[in-house]
Amino acid sequence: MDPAKFGRLAMPLSCAGLALALSLSGVHVAQSSIPIAGGKFELQWVRNISVHKPGYAQMPPELPGKLIITSFEGTPFVAKHAVYMLDFDGKNEFNLLPGSDVIDWPNAVTGVSADVFGFPAMALGSGFLVPSHTTGGMWVLDGSANATHLPKPVKITKDKKDIQPDSGWFYHMAEFIDFNGDGRLDVLTSRCQDGVWPFSKHRGELLWLEQPSSSPLSGDAWVEHHLADGPDFLFCLHPDKSKTWLVAPEFIGERMVLYYKMENGTMASRVLDDKSGPGFGCSWADLNGDGRLELLATNHINQNGSVYAYNFDSDDLTTAGVTRHVLATGFSAMSDKTGTASPGDAVAFRPKTSDKGGKMHIFVSGDNSNSIFVLVPSSGDKNDFSYSKQFLEFVGADIGRPAIGDVDGDGFVDIFVPAYDNDAVVHYKFAPAEEAASSPIVV
Repeated sequence: MDPAKFGRLAMPLSCAGLALALSLSGVHVAQSSIPIAGGKFELQWVRNISVHKPGYAQMPPELPGKLIITSFEGTPFVAKHAVYMLDFDGKNEFNLLPGSDVIDWPNAVTGVSADVFGFPAMALGSGFLVPSHTTGGMWVLDGSANATHLPKPVKITKDKKDIQPDSGWFYHMAEFIDFNGDGRLDVLTSRCQDGVWPFSKHRGELLWLEQPSSSPLSGDAWVEHHLADGPDFLFCLHPDKSKTWLVAPEFIGERMVLYYKMENGTMASRVLDDKSGPGFGCSWADLNGDGRLELLATNHINQNGSVYAYNFDSDDLTTAGVTRHVLATGFSAMSDKTGTASPGDAVAFRPKTSDKGGKMHIFVSGDNSNSIFVLVPSSGDKNDFSYSKQFLEFVGADIGRPAIGDVDGDGFVDIFVPAYDNDAVVHYKFAPAEEAASSPIVV
């Protein structure tokens, strides 16, 4: 690798030279602790947990005490895929969920409370644009490691593909919502048709899957209802359950769009930003502690990707004025190879769980930059959306979606980072800052 590519990377000065040299040799050496800008916290390495090709990490609130990992490979036809679960019982092992190895390219997991199917469960979308993996579906799995209630995953969609090879539709995620008011929770999702071939189509659509009145997990496909063209990979549903508002960071359309349900059941849309670039992650969080949620989002490009926040000047998002703030930029893939990009997801959090107000920190997955970052608010002013961007560590692998939460009850959050190429999930935790001779460099 070219050392010049690492010139912008920063880390505590006392170990920078050694860590950089080992990183360039392909060896990942986690720093025992990294002081965080602001002087209040430090990030500590806890352990590496072995798991095959981890992509998405999640700790669904519907499945307390459990970390879920989805795993996938890009090898055509013979690739290995699976969903793994770790119970926070002190063990250092993931358990493969029974039957999950039949799911081709499992993506993001959504927890499903017991009142939907009669037992805790999870739902996930599958498939991706990689050749031989483009025909995906929506799946439901048991929420326990031994699959007590559902012996194997059940697909609730019918395969949707064209005659051409590698032209199927794939899904990334699900949200459960009673879309038609019949008292049963349906699945709101988006799907994408995309691929690497010159003849591949490039399009996405938003739809909802109607939960049947009986035997929803019989294996029969749920009825599809098309809502809108545009949403492709991911979207984020607003937490206000009295509304049906969601934002799609459209990757293909390269725009940020608000979709909202009308009284007649159809979806209307409002373009929030038509210059956001290829959309990737999004979530809702009160970033500045003013009591109103902001939209946190990322784009996903080869060089100079960005993290954005959108704040609204009223509670009605369909008409509110919206302002985009660039929280950080300069996220770049390790190479200019087609298909590589940065950043990945940005996740807002408070390092100390008892801190309920004030501004939030933001953890950023570098994805193909093979690095992790944290954004630290520059001031306590609620109207100031400036952040310092701090490089945390070069992990030496593609970075998947992180999961954040306090798993040991010490009052500070833990972070689980999928290091895809290293076949490991790296466990970090926040702690109060200790006296340190070196300081982090902010970029």
